[in-house]
Amino acid sequence: MQMPTPISDAVPHAGSLPYLLRALQENLENPAYWLGYLEALMRSDQLAEARGTLALGRTHGLAGPAVEDFGNRLDAREGESALLSALKQQRLPDARALGRGMTERFPDRGLAWKIVGALHWEDGLTDEALAAMRVSVRLAPRDAEAHTNLGVTCAKLNQFDEAEGSLRRAIAIDPTFATAHYRLGMTFFLQARLAEAEACLRAGVALRTGYAPGDDESNYSNLLFIASHNGVHGPDSLFAEHRRFGECFEDPLRAGWPVHPNPRDPHRRLKVGIVSGDLREHAVAGFIEPFLGGLRGRPRMELHAYHNNVTEDHVSRRLRDDFKTWNPVATLSDATLAEKIMADGIDILIDLSGHTAHNRLPVFARKPAPLQISWIGYPGTTGLQAMDYFLADPHFLPPGQFDRYFTEKLVHLPAQTPFQPHPSAPAVNPLPALATGHMTFGSFNRPDKIGDSTIRAWSRLLAQLPDARMILGGIPFPAQHRRLAEAFAAYGIAADRLTFHPPYDMDRYLALYHRVDMCLDTTPYNGGTTTIHALWMGVPTLSIAGPTPAARSGAAILGQMDLHEFVASNAEDFLEKGMYWARHTDELARFRAGLRERWQQSPGRRADVIAAAFESALRRMWQRWCQRLPAESFQSTDGGDSA
Repeated sequence: MQMPTPISDAVPHAGSLPYLLRALQENLENPAYWLGYLEALMRSDQLAEARGTLALGRTHGLAGPAVEDFGNRLDAREGESALLSALKQQRLPDARALGRGMTERFPDRGLAWKIVGALHWEDGLTDEALAAMRVSVRLAPRDAEAHTNLGVTCAKLNQFDEAEGSLRRAIAIDPTFATAHYRLGMTFFLQARLAEAEACLRAGVALRTGYAPGDDESNYSNLLFIASHNGVHGPDSLFAEHRRFGECFEDPLRAGWPVHPNPRDPHRRLKVGIVSGDLREHAVAGFIEPFLGGLRGRPRMELHAYHNNVTEDHVSRRLRDDFKTWNPVATLSDATLAEKIMADGIDILIDLSGHTAHNRLPVFARKPAPLQISWIGYPGTTGLQAMDYFLADPHFLPPGQFDRYFTEKLVHLPAQTPFQPHPSAPAVNPLPALATGHMTFGSFNRPDKIGDSTIRAWSRLLAQLPDARMILGGIPFPAQHRRLAEAFAAYGIAADRLTFHPPYDMDRYLALYHRVDMCLDTTPYNGGTTTIHALWMGVPTLSIAGPTPAARSGAAILGQMDLHEFVASNAEDFLEKGMYWARHTDELARFRAGLRERWQQSPGRRADVIAAAFESALRRMWQRWCQRLPAESFQSTDGGDSA
């Protein structure tokens, strides 16, 4: 049978199948009718029916190049279907094998390359992933998701130009693809292009069409995180943004909040759950570990961990001993995790993430525990009515001054978190300026904190001290070095006054402080862990105390140690204080020599005191719940609590 040229893309889909079938049944000798019906079956994903019909057609003499072409394309579609099914069912070994086979048998099909690229990335095969993703966009140039995958991968490798180009192409192909907007925004954020990052996240949030459960919620959190870094927002507008998060994702759930059956006994042993994706080698774990040691063995409380990360490491294994149960929950849906927490009978549930990565705020929005608390991970409100309390300290959020910016009630501990110094931290050295004759400033904050407002403040100080130098640590890639050097140059600071260092292991990182006279804080999103490490190494940080919670971390840490001389009220005060310390290096040297001892005497080094105040605070919260009283703000001390 001589076959015609395959039919065009104009062949209709499932709606025309009955008509095509009727035409075929009336003329089984017409090859065009067979091919038309087969194409429609394949395009409507009725692959098994297409396979059977092709076999039947061959018994009627259907043959020729067009039939062979259709058979090959059907083989490819069946392979792609099997590959997608393996992915959906999380049969990753099968998916890897199927993907490899597909790229070998059908090297001109973009879908398999796209999936293989994603799997290579998950397996840590960076070069192979990038190569596969580039093939996928070449073969499927109109696939917005393929361009997005390539863009995300390039961004993670700090290849920002290619990342931006790929993500912009994805948006041009499909302007309604929210994920591309989200990922472009995060690419801009990694470069501290805050205004552009925020605009992209807003575009994605406005679409509200995330491709996966939780995509919209997590990227709304990203928007809030970025807005907290962007100095154009005051505390009122930031609070309003956080409340909108609650309106979007909590309001639809509130009618379904459970009536908790937990026994209202004010004195019984409490079951306390801690939800975090950072119970691993992470700054949050560094804060909570000494505190957990202070709680160990307390008879009126038991701790349960809900670890929201597929990664567990040596720190995770160490922390397990501090919990009665350890629950890996990263793969659980929000509804399933909420049900588990209720089934576990948790009385008080604590969030350690806020609007940062690996948060499970949509679980908290379901109110699975009678009392819910946010702590440590994020300097601001969650925006949820379901979150009852936020733990702070009087230096971070002075009582009465920030309450209106939180949906939660503020509870003040003696210090917000304890600090555990690195065991092999080197000794404090003499002030470098006494030997070099000039000031060396430093910053070890992540690059996305170093935006224009920060560089402007730093540059004004460097311009007044032409012999001064600056060390910037934790800047991993040359592209980021160039970006920062160009930003400083725009304010008249030459690149030869800046020294960049990549992230180091803890020993090398702490040793860098031996070269720094004073650190300069970022604004409006202050440093936290880096400020603490600097103080332990004898290096104070000059910080601006701003009007938002995110702009007060530096003031809180310095305030714990009565280092108010290093807290500025605004950019002008920052300049004046920086100039003062540059002119008074002998006084700065005396501070340096005594800072470690000062740390030892501060509340932040008393994990036992913080643990006692924490337990007292939770007991007071619980007693109010047992009495059916609403949450209230209060201050908790190490031996009891006071209103």
